[in-house]
Amino acid sequence: MSQVTLPLPNRSLTIARRPFSMPAAFLFTVVMLTGLAVGLVWWQGPGLWRDWQINQDPRTVEDWDLRDGECSSRRGLTDCEADITYRVDGQSYEKHISLAFLDFSSSDYMVDVVIARDDPELATLSLGLDMLWNRLGVFAVFMLLFAGGAIATIITASKAAGANRAAATPGRLTVVPVDVVEVKNGVVSYVDHLKGRSKRTTRTHFAKGQAPLIGLDEVGKPVGVAVKLEHVAIPVLLDRNLERVELTDIEREQALAAFDAEQEQRGARLAANPPPKAKRGPNIVRGLLAGGAVLVLAVVAFLGFWLYYVTVAPDAFDAVGIEINNIMPEPLNTWGCEQLYARFGDGNAPYGCTADDYVSWKVAKTASKVK
Repeated sequence: MSQVTLPLPNRSLTIARRPFSMPAAFLFTVVMLTGLAVGLVWWQGPGLWRDWQINQDPRTVEDWDLRDGECSSRRGLTDCEADITYRVDGQSYEKHISLAFLDFSSSDYMVDVVIARDDPELATLSLGLDMLWNRLGVFAVFMLLFAGGAIATIITASKAAGANRAAATPGRLTVVPVDVVEVKNGVVSYVDHLKGRSKRTTRTHFAKGQAPLIGLDEVGKPVGVAVKLEHVAIPVLLDRNLERVELTDIEREQALAAFDAEQEQRGARLAANPPPKAKRGPNIVRGLLAGGAVLVLAVVAFLGFWLYYVTVAPDAFDAVGIEINNIMPEPLNTWGCEQLYARFGDGNAPYGCTADDYVSWKVAKTASKVK
């Protein structure tokens, strides 16, 4: 670890009040993310729970009507709204249906009204059941972003508050270097390396007129000068006048004078004998890992879209899905065609699933259509 020298008294010292800052816009961020999470639950939660129940034992309704049915899509996220009326056993029902799912297709959707067999009050569109797992996945991702973001912000703030309380207790200090990464509107972000190879970023607020204490390490790299209390895990970045540590005026002057003298000598020594520049060759392992990660993600996305196409896609003639299914190995291609035939067997087969006449299904003799 790079080193800097700052002579401090050999006794327990107290750090100025609240050296660690809360996350940026803490209250606004938590309120906004929590509001988005609650809004998402209010908007999609009841419909997902309703369709989950219907999917256990669905029944297609014959006598129904749809009004104001419309789907809009933004970058693949599709939102469908519709009002339906239907009759079951002589009883009329009216429902409003709202669905949100991920779909990059621009084709129209053919739908039926489906109810729970034992409860006709529970009604949805067949599209909602076809896209049920897709909708659950979209819901889970956005809940992770909204609720998870709010929880992560609260945890970060709690850690900062706990560190501030611990820093109020006097203790012996160890000088450590940190990397100052941002200075903006009195808030300084810095990274320490006390946890080994991991990088922990900490935010601290400097009063007007204060600036972080910066020095040169033994190789001439500018680093922030921080101190670590013996009972606090996070180091505290010091200010240029050492006002963050409770010292006497004489102790403060002596420490700064010794620090400035040592830094001047180090600067002169480095100017006379500059350290050789380290030659950094390409990191082959890191490159291989990065390339492997990209390849894995591509394969996962490729297989994921193929599974979506053959199992739940509303259009058997989706151009991307057809191409992917066609280049699949024979066992996977046959299985995919069987899934498509189970849902679209009444129509012509898409390319990759056709028999010798290029129209009928090659799996028609072995697959049975699911009603």
